[in-house]
Amino acid sequence: MILKANRRVAFKRAAVLVLWITVVLLFLLSACGYHFANRNPELGPDFKTIAIPIFTNDTSESTLEKVFTKSFRDEFILNSNLSLVSVKQADLVLKGRVQAISTSVVSYREPEESIESRVRISISVNCKNTKNGQIVWQSSMGYYQEYFQNPDPIITSQNRQKAIEFVARYLAEQVHQRLAARF
Repeated sequence: MILKANRRVAFKRAAVLVLWITVVLLFLLSACGYHFANRNPELGPDFKTIAIPIFTNDTSESTLEKVFTKSFRDEFILNSNLSLVSVKQADLVLKGRVQAISTSVVSYREPEESIESRVRISISVNCKNTKNGQIVWQSSMGYYQEYFQNPDPIITSQNRQKAIEFVARYLAEQVHQRLAARF
């Protein structure tokens, strides 16, 4: 009989302890402001479609307009609630311009032999509401990425191209996040 009473008391204490831990955890999680980032930020209920025409390329480096256009389209297709459509069908039109690209050496192995370079790219973008013609958001920004030099110029060229693609993806993500934060 005493053994059964001790078991009941122990069970009640364990149940109370679990309840208190649950309450404290719920309180801490709700009070600290922690939340999961929204992977698909909304761009406002009025906008359902977006067009991203081919970027303009002000540099002498060919194909940059294709790399940036693809990165921006991919970003909005994968991480937006907007459908990608033609300019004529779009609620929003996002236009981009690759303004500048530069390459500089970051580190040397010997005075005449570079081992790492940096590519820096600047762009400007604007997003226009097609219904009223107003610019909803615009910005100029840039970013850079390092890449390794190689005695084989083909490998160096591939490394540089990967760095350019990284910059394009990064800037596409930044533009998407900043545009979504606008709404």
